[in-house]
Amino acid sequence: MSTFDATIVQARPSQTDLETHREHCSADPERLAAIGAARRQQVRIRRGEDELALYTVSQVRQERPDGLVRMGPGGRSRLGPGGEIAAVVDSVAANPTISERLAEEQGEFIERLRDDGRQRRLIAIAPHGGAIEPQTDLQAERVRSRLGLARASAWRCKGWGGARGARERWHITSTDIEEASFPRLATVIGRGFAFAVAFHGLLAEGEILIGGRAPRALRDDIRGAIERAIAGSGITVRLARRGDGSNGNATRNIVNRLGASGVQIEQSPTARSDHWRAIADAVAEVYRPRL
Repeated sequence: MSTFDATIVQARPSQTDLETHREHCSADPERLAAIGAARRQQVRIRRGEDELALYTVSQVRQERPDGLVRMGPGGRSRLGPGGEIAAVVDSVAANPTISERLAEEQGEFIERLRDDGRQRRLIAIAPHGGAIEPQTDLQAERVRSRLGLARASAWRCKGWGGARGARERWHITSTDIEEASFPRLATVIGRGFAFAVAFHGLLAEGEILIGGRAPRALRDDIRGAIERAIAGSGITVRLARRGDGSNGNATRNIVNRLGASGVQIEQSPTARSDHWRAIADAVAEVYRPRL
């Protein structure tokens, strides 16, 4: 069994994490264990036929009744209006059987991996592909294609649909992504890639940020290559600063857990819609001599 019936209720005053993180929830550890889930993992929570969202179980606490799941106001709003909400908690984060075409038609969420099973040079990732942060999955796959499977792998998640949009339904912060919830990611998380690069989407226009924990020399090379590739676009390309919310330098960020030199590329909507190929090609050429 991978589901249990739940009632979504308000977070307790002491659960400040739930108040400030709309992707987080808390649940009873025994009910989670019964469906094969645990703290830090992702679960999908469904309300009726149409309302659905993916959450990270950031806290566990014994509940009576044990089907109570707690969220802050932001988390509850992802499932629509109301006080207490009857819902179903499912331990399956990404649909393991559906095709990409059907996933798009049905507003689903899928996980994909292109990998030769052994190379340890580079992995390109896009945790928020499909309609969550459009074009990012195409960029990760293009880098892999340009460099070949013997030198590069590509891990992507893709999501679509929902009355409030794919981002509201499926987005999970990169520092929260847990490999136990993503079977294909789990096969490569311990590989120890020399390099990892993550493609992401900013909501605001005008910038591309180059972050991550890779040495500055590598981040500078990527910044320069992208700047040249999109010259004349009016888009600023810069290194992410410590105060930037999307600087990608947390050790728990999935790109830094996959590669010894992790780079996170955050891109405005126009950068992705108009220049995604040029950006991906520029990134691939920076890595080519290093592989």
